Amino acid sequence: MLSFRNIDVDRDAAIDEWPPQAIEILIDRGTICDWRRLAAAIRANPWGAAARTAETVISWDEHYGIDRALESVIRHAREDLARRGRERYALQIRAWRAATGLSLREFARAAGTSPPRLSDYEHAKVAPTTDVLARLEHVSSTYAA
Repeated sequence: MLSFRNIDVDRDAAIDEWPPQAIEILIDRGTICDWRRLAAAIRANPWGAAARTAETVISWDEHYGIDRALESVIRHAREDLARRGRERYALQIRAWRAATGLSLREFARAAGTSPPRLSDYEHAKVAPTTDVLARLEHVSSTYAA
């Protein structure tokens, strides 16, 4: 059990479960081990409670050095999450197209998108909207070989 001011925190509890005041104090007075643990929690859940609280606290720009370091951890964790999502979509879209036997140009035309844009989806450069995903899935089920 850790005590911060009038806040008691179970040290073994996930940081996402800690009250915001405890995370604020951890950022303010923590050690490098504490900050590493917070960074690990942020990487595990870039949009979770710990990441959002840390984002708020570091926006105050009161903690020399650690603010920029945590800002970088949050940014990279969120970018990595988005990249992994695009890669999952890309894998699915390539599988859908392969199942139809259509060329990139034919599949794109049938889905109402351009071949370069479909290529961007298949190579995880951008993520399709849910509307486009629905169209791609529809083409896949309609033209499945």
